[in-house]
Amino acid sequence: MEFSWLRDLDGPRSVEPCCDAVTLDPARRLLGEGPVRWVVATAQAVTGHIISRVPENGVGPAPFETLRRTAEAVVLLCLCGLADADGADTGGSGQRNGRRTPYGVPYEVVEAVRDFVRRGIPLDRVLRGVRLGHAFLHRALRDAAPGCELPRRLTEVLFEQTDLLSGELAEVYVAERGRWEDSRESARCRLVEAIISGEQADPAAAERILDYPLDQYHMAVILWREGPADTGTSPDVLAERLTAACGGDGLLQVAGHAAAVWMWVGCGVRPDRVSWPPSLPHGWRAAAGPPSFGLRGMQRSHLGARHAARITVTRPADRCAPHYADIRTACLLTADTEQARWYVRETLGALAASDDWSAQLRDTLRCYLASGRSLKTTAEELAVARSTVTYRVKRAQELLGACRTVDPLEVRLALEVMRFPSVLDASPTNRSGAGPGDRPGPMRHMYVKAGLVP
Repeated sequence: MEFSWLRDLDGPRSVEPCCDAVTLDPARRLLGEGPVRWVVATAQAVTGHIISRVPENGVGPAPFETLRRTAEAVVLLCLCGLADADGADTGGSGQRNGRRTPYGVPYEVVEAVRDFVRRGIPLDRVLRGVRLGHAFLHRALRDAAPGCELPRRLTEVLFEQTDLLSGELAEVYVAERGRWEDSRESARCRLVEAIISGEQADPAAAERILDYPLDQYHMAVILWREGPADTGTSPDVLAERLTAACGGDGLLQVAGHAAAVWMWVGCGVRPDRVSWPPSLPHGWRAAAGPPSFGLRGMQRSHLGARHAARITVTRPADRCAPHYADIRTACLLTADTEQARWYVRETLGALAASDDWSAQLRDTLRCYLASGRSLKTTAEELAVARSTVTYRVKRAQELLGACRTVDPLEVRLALEVMRFPSVLDASPTNRSGAGPGDRPGPMRHMYVKAGLVP
């Protein structure tokens, strides 16, 4: 077969797929495990490439995951069309690698288009992402082909698939935009966006549109998918569970992005401590902001939840989401990651090393300083012997002694940052591919005004 070498493709096992089994399993049966791993890794690279050129397509963890799921589904669709004997005529059918939709495209594409429509991203920007993804996939296949040269027929099929996908995607976009603009949910989302961006809103009219009392304390929660999620659990069920855990009297829930839900849990009395669930179903992540009062409290808590999500997304998925009160110092100190990196290196010196032993020393010293230099309290919190605490603190102080300035306050702040070292690896959104006439969509504009993204 002309394209039989596609079945020899393989990729790293370290990159986890983000599509559900209903999409992945048919592709595995047709292509094999190796090619699917290649698709998963390539789709992740495609996502990064698109965002580097059209950054508004993937601001934040939830939109990034939505775009990655779409790229993964489309690349699977393309390879299935190439590998199947009849694939050249079914490249856009949506039947080869997942559940069918009324539009004829994979359901992941419909999810992404709904996200783009809600965020006000123009159709031409969406189609530009398709073209960028096609060009990237073409280069990746060329590099993987025997002799690094693609058969002419494969190139023709790829172009045919892209043309079909672009046309069908445009139909989906127009249909979804019409449905969205006429929906009650659209009015609710526009009002919520206005509140979050700090615009003035009439409280009485806002309560009527949102069907949610504003004269109370609000705790914002952001709930999003990360990779294949437990399809047996819906966002509504999780919202009810989180509301009960927070001790709330009411709930406001809107669709923030295709892969995320924005929630506000209303409380008549400010909760002293939120009873956060110990864990969430597989594939779901959550972050909460601080309880705040009134209309401006909705904004404050949501922006806090955005910062908490920035911290949460760097932690392993199997760990529960931290309380906002426990991470607010890290949220403040890592808002500018470059400045935070400088601060940590200049304050901690050798103690900022990335090895496990240095991490143990930092945790011990942080607990020791936070407890008022109590060996007993530190030993109980870390479940180690007092002699172990003494030894670790001494070693940490020796490493700090190499620094020119050892201010206890600065050391404590730097140790708080290093509780979440992966946050320091984050980099600002790359806007290098934006043209002079590009304007961010309303959702991105909102977060730019709030100072959450560059």
